[in-house]
Amino acid sequence: MAQAISLPAPPSFLHHHLETPLSNVAADSPSSFRDARLLLSLLRQCGDMICLDEEDTGSSLRAARRLAPQLHSLAVRAGHATREPRVACALSDLLARLGRGPSSRRLLEEADESEGGKDAVLWNKQVAMLAEAGEWDEAIGAFREMQARGVAADGYALARVLHACGRAAARREGKAVHAHALKAGLVDAHPLVPGFLAGMYAEGADVAAATAVLLRATPPPRSVAWDAVVACCVRLGLVDDAMELAGRMARDGPEPTLATWNAVLSGCARHGRDREALAVLRRMLEQGLWPDATTVSSLLKSVANAGMVRHGMEVHCFFLRHGLVPDAYTGTALVDMYAKCGRLDCARRVFDTLEHRNLATWNSLVAGHAYAGQFEAALELVERMKRNRLDPNVTTWNGLITGYSLNGLSSQAMLLLRQIKAAGLTPNVVSWTSLISGSCHNGEYEDSFNFFKEMQKDGVQPSLVTMLVLLRACAGLALLKKGKELHCFALRRAYDCDMVVGTALIDMYSKAGSLTSAKRIFGRIQNKNLVCCNAMLTGLAVHGQSHEAITLFHDLWRSGLKPDSITFTALLTACRSMGLITEGWEYFDNMETKYGVVPTAENYACMVDLLARSGYLDEAMALIERSPVDPGASLWGALLTGCSIHGNLDLAEVAARNLFRLEPYNSANYLMIMSLYEHEQMYDEADSLKYAMKARGVNTRPGWSWIQIEQGIHVFEVDGSPHPETAEICEELMSLVRQIKMTGYVPDTSCVVYNVPEEEKEKLLLCHTEKLAITYGLIHSDASRMPVRVIKNTRMCSDCHEVAKHISALCGRQIILRDAVRFHHFVDGNCSCNDYW
Repeated sequence: MAQAISLPAPPSFLHHHLETPLSNVAADSPSSFRDARLLLSLLRQCGDMICLDEEDTGSSLRAARRLAPQLHSLAVRAGHATREPRVACALSDLLARLGRGPSSRRLLEEADESEGGKDAVLWNKQVAMLAEAGEWDEAIGAFREMQARGVAADGYALARVLHACGRAAARREGKAVHAHALKAGLVDAHPLVPGFLAGMYAEGADVAAATAVLLRATPPPRSVAWDAVVACCVRLGLVDDAMELAGRMARDGPEPTLATWNAVLSGCARHGRDREALAVLRRMLEQGLWPDATTVSSLLKSVANAGMVRHGMEVHCFFLRHGLVPDAYTGTALVDMYAKCGRLDCARRVFDTLEHRNLATWNSLVAGHAYAGQFEAALELVERMKRNRLDPNVTTWNGLITGYSLNGLSSQAMLLLRQIKAAGLTPNVVSWTSLISGSCHNGEYEDSFNFFKEMQKDGVQPSLVTMLVLLRACAGLALLKKGKELHCFALRRAYDCDMVVGTALIDMYSKAGSLTSAKRIFGRIQNKNLVCCNAMLTGLAVHGQSHEAITLFHDLWRSGLKPDSITFTALLTACRSMGLITEGWEYFDNMETKYGVVPTAENYACMVDLLARSGYLDEAMALIERSPVDPGASLWGALLTGCSIHGNLDLAEVAARNLFRLEPYNSANYLMIMSLYEHEQMYDEADSLKYAMKARGVNTRPGWSWIQIEQGIHVFEVDGSPHPETAEICEELMSLVRQIKMTGYVPDTSCVVYNVPEEEKEKLLLCHTEKLAITYGLIHSDASRMPVRVIKNTRMCSDCHEVAKHISALCGRQIILRDAVRFHHFVDGNCSCNDYW
C-alpha cells in the first residue's frame, strides 16, 4: 500500500472546477486558463492526489481522476501541451500516473521543437519516463540521441538511464554515461546518481566498482543506496558479496537497516546458504534491530530448507516470547517449516491455533502430508478446505502431485493431473515439473522424458527449473544426444545465460562423457561461483584429469572463492584417479588449517579410497580408526574396494562385517567379498555367503552395460534377456579377439572366479556386457568416426580394459566407457587412466 502523504488543500478555483466542467469554464472565460502557471499548478495538484492510495484519498482522488482528462483537453486547446515544456511534462506525468503510458509518451514526442531541437526539459522527461516504464533499450536510445543533439542531461535523467543500462546489461553504455556524469559534475550534484550508478555496476556483477562508487560519493549516500546494491547482489546470487557489503556498512557506515539484513536473509534462503542465515540474524540482533514478519519468514524458509527443526522451534519460541501474534504470512511460514522438517504434528498445532489462514496456509499443510506419503490425510484436508469455502487451486493439487511423484507413485500423480484437467483447472508448468522431478528423484529417468513429451503436447512451455531437472536426468543416464537437444532448447530460450543452467550443463556434459563441451561452457561463464567450479572439478576428477583439477583448485583459491567440503571431495577424487598420494595427503591435512573446511565423512572416505586403491591398506585402516567422524558405510566400502583390488582377505573381512551391519541389504558388499573368496579358491565360504544372502532376502543387482544408437538404447545384462542380435555380435567379437591376439593380447582369465577349465574361462570372458556393447557400437555406428560411448554399472574388469585398448588401436575408433568408478577414454591402444582405476 502506498504511504499516505499530506497535501495542501486544493485552491478555491479547484473546488469550483470540481463542480463545473472545465470545458465550459474555458469556453466562458478562456483568459483565466491561458496562464500556463495556473494550468501547471492544476496538473501538479491532480498528479499529487493520484499518487496517493485510493483508500486514503477517497473523494479527492475520484475528483482528480475526473479532472485529468478535462485538464488534458484544456492544455491541448490552449496550446500549452506543445508550446510550454513544463506544462507538457506535468501533463505527461499525469497521464503516466493514470496508467496511460502510450498517450503520455506520444505527448512528449509531439511537443514542438525549436531550431536547436526539443527542449531539454522534455528530453530529460522522455528518458526518465521510458526508463520508469521498463523500456530500457528505448531509454538508452533516447539518451544517446539527446547527447548527439547537445542537450544537457539533468541528474534525474542520468540516474534513470543508469538504471536502464544496468537492467539491460548494457555495461559499455553504462560506463559511457558514468564518464558523461563525471565530466558534467553530476555524480555528486544529484542525490540519486550515486545510488543508481552503483546499481548499474552491481547489475553487471561488478560489486567492487559498485562499492567504490558508494565510498567515493560526496556527501556519502544514505543506506537506501547501499540497500539497493545489496538487493541486486542477492538477486544475482552473489550472497557472499551481499554479506560483505552489509558488514562494510556496519563498519564504515551508513549503518545497515532492517531492510539490509532482510535482503541478506532472503539471499540465504533463496540460494542455499541456509545455515548462514542464523549468523546473519545474530548480527542483526546485536545491532539492536527488531525482526519483522519478513525477517521471520525468510529465516523459517532457510530453516525448512536445511531441515533444522530445532532452530525453527527456537525462532518460533522467540516469536511467542516477545508477544508477537502470527499473521497469515508468518503463520504460513511456520506451518511450512514444520511440514518440510517432517514435524506434521507441530504443523497441525500451529495451523489449528492460527486465527487468520489463507489458501497458502492450507496448501502448505496439504503438501506436507503429501510429501510424507500421508495421502489420505492430505485429501481429507482438501475436503476441509472446500467445507471452509476455499476452492483448491492448482498449487493445492501441485503439492499432491509432487508428493505422489516423490514417493514413487508417478502413475497416480499422472492420473491426478488428468483429473484436475477434467475438473476444469489447467495444470501449469509447476505441475508438470513436479511430476518430472519426482521421477528423476527416484531414478526413473525414462519416465521423466516421457512426461516431458506429454507436457509439450499439452502446450505447456518448460521453465528454467524444468530444464534443470531434465539436464539432471540426462546426466544420470549419460544421454549425450538428449542433453545436446536440451542445450539447444536452452539456447533458444536464452536460459544458457543463467549460472545455474550453465552449471547443470557442465555436470551433464561431464557425466555424459563430453568433457571438452563441459570445459567450453565453463570457459564462457563470467563471474564463476563455487557451485560452478565444483561441477567442473568433479567432471575433471571422474575423467582422470588430475593435474587440470589441481590447477583449477588453485585458480579458485586465488580468485577469492572459499572452497567447501564438496570442493575437497572432487579434489581428492581427482588425486585418487591417478594415485597422487603425496598431493592427496597435503590437501587433506590442510583442509582445516589452511582452508578452514572441517573434513566430512565423505572427505575421509575419499582419502581412504585413495590410500586403499594405491595399496596402502594398513594406512587406510589406521585413518578409519583415528577418524573423528563415525566410520559409516562409505569409509568401510572404500576399504573393501581396495582390499578387493589388492587381494587382502583379512582386512576385507573386517570391512565386510561392518558393512553387513550398516548396509544389510546392499548386495554389492556381499558380491565383492564373495569374489575374493572365489579368487582364493575358498568355495565353501563363498557358498555360505550365498546362502546367507538368500536367507536375509538380499537381491543381487545384475551387471549391465548399455549403448545409445540413434534414438534407441540397447541394454546388455548379465542375467537378462539376450539381445536380439546376440549371434551377430558374438561373431564379430570373436573375430576382433582373433585379430587382437595377433597384436599381443592375452586373455586375463583371473577375472573369472568360477572353478572351470581355462578354455571355458576364455568363453565366459566374451560374455562380459561391456565387450558386447562396444562390439554392437562398432557394428551399428555410422562412418563418421564418432566415439563409441558405453555406460556400465559396475567396475570394469582388467580383461575388458585390455580388450578395449586393443580394439581402439585395431579399428582406429575412440571408445569412451563410464564404469562405476570413472571414465575411460581409449584412443590408439591407450587409456586415459594409464591402467590405474
